[in-house]
Amino acid sequence: MIKIFYILAFFLIFFSFLSFIGCKNEDGLFGHSGTKEEAKANGSTVVEYVPDKINFDLLDGTRLEIDTAWTEISFTYRNSRRILDSAYGFHFGIPYKIKNEKNFTFIFNLVDTSNQVFTNGRENKTCYLCPKILYEEMKVMLQQKNPDTSKGWMQPIITDTIIFTKIK
Repeated sequence: MIKIFYILAFFLIFFSFLSFIGCKNEDGLFGHSGTKEEAKANGSTVVEYVPDKINFDLLDGTRLEIDTAWTEISFTYRNSRRILDSAYGFHFGIPYKIKNEKNFTFIFNLVDTSNQVFTNGRENKTCYLCPKILYEEMKVMLQQKNPDTSKGWMQPIITDTIIFTKIK
């Protein structure tokens, strides 16, 4: 039993290390731009999507505001150069504003979970989704941490579905 614990701990540390170095521009690792301006400057084709709703009252009383989403093709690095590769899907960035950024009380997810390549992430006032395919309309769920502390993130509450429409 203890041996299994050590093996699991080793793999957890190993994969955490891989995730950490994945943020650097090293060969074979994935990346994404921090802003749509950065994506454009790096040669990515940026597509924008406008949401059907922009303001949300979160369950903890905080006000959330989202902006026009933007996408770029996924990329890796080879010989320290960025290689665009749509085989790994896209990054769908949803910029947001919230007063207390430190409270992790919401996340966005694709409604069509079969269209998801990688797990989602949230950083620098942007939430990133990773769809395989971009459609004219992208449906996104706003999930919130359950205020019942015995449930929390184990049983989040879906409070809204946002429809992002491609700007032509």
